[in-house]
Parts: sequence; C-alpha cells; structure tokens
Amino acid sequence: MVGLAAVLCAGGCSEPKFYPTRGKIVVYGVGPLKEGEIRIRPNSKPSLVASGKIQKDGSFSVETPGHGEGALEGDCQVAIVVEAKGGKRPIAERYGDFDTAELNFTVERRTENYFQLDVKK
Repeated sequence: MVGLAAVLCAGGCSEPKFYPTRGKIVVYGVGPLKEGEIRIRPNSKPSLVASGKIQKDGSFSVETPGHGEGALEGDCQVAIVVEAKGGKRPIAERYGDFDTAELNFTVERRTENYFQLDVKK
C-alpha cells in the first residue's frame, strides 16, 4: 500500500515552482513610482503572495515568504500598496487591491520574468 501511494505521488505530487520576478512600475505621464510595495498573488495558490519593495527608480524584485526569491509559476494578480502623503496618493487607490487593480501577468518557467507595469495617477 505504501508503494502504491509513493507511485501515485510521484506522478501527481510536486512542490510549487518559483521563478525570479522583477520589473519596473511607471506612473503614466509622471515617471517611475518611487516608493511602496508590490504584491503578486498567484491564482492557483492565493496564500503564496510574493512581495517586494519598490525602489526609487521604480524597479522591484519579489520574494515569497518561506520559499525565497521569486513568485509562483502561473497566472497572477498584482496589487501596488503606496501610503498617501499629505492626503495625496502617487497612484490611484484602486491599485492597492488585487480585485480592483486589474493588473495581471503570468510568471513563466524561465531564469527571469520581467514586467513593466504602467499605472495611472
């Protein structure tokens, strides 16, 4: 019985695969987003959210807690969280929520996934 379970698992059980994911966020008509955090939520396993700090040049790279560098392979939703300063946000508030941001991409099996995200103020 144990042998059968091992054979079945060998055919269908696999660890999730994470691939390096980086990119740049550009605010339309303004330039690079200079602050905040990007979050990448895989559709297949929403609990494995990858995140990363947005650098002053708009660049980012992400890590998934407990799994290290990268994001889970597959279709993902994106949220960009930026705190308002002086009552003003550098980007539209809708980008802070996966369901309203309307930012999606696919992390693929490759040595690096690079995405440029263009957002509105």
